[in-house]
Amino acid sequence: MELTYTQLKIVEQLLSALAGEPSREFTYVTEWLGYLPFGQYHWIEVAGQDLSTTFPTEWQFSDLEALERAGHLCRVSEWQNPNDELHRRIIYEIRKI
Repeated sequence: MELTYTQLKIVEQLLSALAGEPSREFTYVTEWLGYLPFGQYHWIEVAGQDLSTTFPTEWQFSDLEALERAGHLCRVSEWQNPNDELHRRIIYEIRKI
C-alpha cells in the first residue's frame, strides 16, 4: 500500500517526536466541547503534548487507520467514554518504516 503525502508527513512527525522518548507510543484523542460553534476536536499527544499542530492541516483519523492497515501503526488500547460517544482515546505504537 502506497502512503499519501499526508500519511508520510504524519509518520515523519511521529518518528521525530518519539525519537527521544522511552516509548514508541502516542495517543489519538477526540473530544466535543459540548456547545456551538465548536465541534468535535481531534489531536495527537506525545508525552502529554499536542503534536498534531505539526501535521498537514488536512489530516484525518482515516490517515491513522490507513497507517494501521499498512502495518506502520499498532493499536495498543482504546478507551471510549460510556457517557459521550465523541470522547475517546486510542493508544498506538509506531513501527519503523
